Amino acid sequence: MKIRNLTKDDFFLLNGMDWAPLPRERDSIYLFLALDQGDCCFIAEENGSFSGVLLATRSSDGRSVYLNHLLVDNPARKKGVGTRLMERLHRYAVEAGVERIWLMAYEDLRAYYERLGYRESYDFLSPELQQYLSSEKKISVFVKHFSG
Repeated sequence: MKIRNLTKDDFFLLNGMDWAPLPRERDSIYLFLALDQGDCCFIAEENGSFSGVLLATRSSDGRSVYLNHLLVDNPARKKGVGTRLMERLHRYAVEAGVERIWLMAYEDLRAYYERLGYRESYDFLSPELQQYLSSEKKISVFVKHFSG
C-alpha cells in the first residue's frame, strides 16, 4: 500500500466520493484542502486504486491539527488502511512540530482512537461547547499530544 500526500489533482476524487451523511456541495472545502492543506492530508492507494483518505487541517499558528475525516473504502476496511493513514499523520505531526491532533468522534469509534493513543479531552474548549458536543451532538473530543 502506498500513502501519499493529497494534491490539487485529487480534487475530483474527493468531490466524487460518497461522504454520506455529509452534503455533497463541499467543493470549496475540498479545493481548500487539496490546495492549502496537502501537507497534512493523505491518500492511501493499493495497486493504483484508491483505498482511503485522511483529511486534516493545520491551525494558523501551526500548533494543532484537526482531523476532519478519515474514510476507508468499503473493500479496504479492516485491513489496516485507516491505521496506516493515522500513523502517517502522526509522523507528520512529529516532523512539523505539531503539539496536538484533535478530532471529534462518535462512541463506536472510541476504542479505535484510544488504541492509537488518543484520550477524551475538552481542556481547550469552553464548558458550553463541551456540553453542546456531548449532549446535543452525542460526540466526544479526542486529543493526542506531541512534543511540538
